[in-house]
Amino acid sequence: MKTLAFIFLFVITSCSSSAQDASAELKQAEQQLSSGKSVTEILTNPSYMKLHSLTSFRDLIKRFAKQEKITLVSSTEPGTHVTIKGNIAGKNSKPSGNVLVYVYHTDNKGWYSDTAPHVQVMEGDRGHARIFGYFKTNDDGSFEFHTIHPQGYPKSDLPQHIHFEVFTSNGENLLVTELLFDDDARLAPVIRERFKNEGAVISKNTGSANEQVYTYTVRLK
Repeated sequence: MKTLAFIFLFVITSCSSSAQDASAELKQAEQQLSSGKSVTEILTNPSYMKLHSLTSFRDLIKRFAKQEKITLVSSTEPGTHVTIKGNIAGKNSKPSGNVLVYVYHTDNKGWYSDTAPHVQVMEGDRGHARIFGYFKTNDDGSFEFHTIHPQGYPKSDLPQHIHFEVFTSNGENLLVTELLFDDDARLAPVIRERFKNEGAVISKNTGSANEQVYTYTVRLK
């Protein structure tokens, strides 16, 4: 009984300590963003990597999102470097400037989590994916971010993709879509047509094999 009591106390103490550490790191990240640090500097800081799945951390990044190019991953993240750029057009093809964009995707193994392919189920991936970011479009509707080329899910025929969501300033969801890659071997004709019909956007690499560049035109419905 004494052994069990000791183990229980140890677990409770460890959990409490971890929560306190996370709280302190969140506060530090907020202070840094408030003092002028960029979203990129926080997202790519290895010290904050364990916070990425936390809703409180993600809300912090969202709150400080602004019109800027951001980088989602650190320089040590495995995978091929890729620049994603493009523009968002609203009704009558008018540019949608200063709208909030949320992006997230898998890593070089096709995993959303650092410990498993998925974070529970789909909504878990959406709310807790390790590689993510928030930014706002420029006044002309353009955007750009840097990351690694995501891989497809293990044991699946679904193509590689980046989840892409657009919101108004008051939080209204304007669009949920996916950015796909024309050179993806999984993007067979039937699957390609299916995703296009569902509103996904496909682009070709205009960069090199090691420094890829994909440009997308995203249209709001």
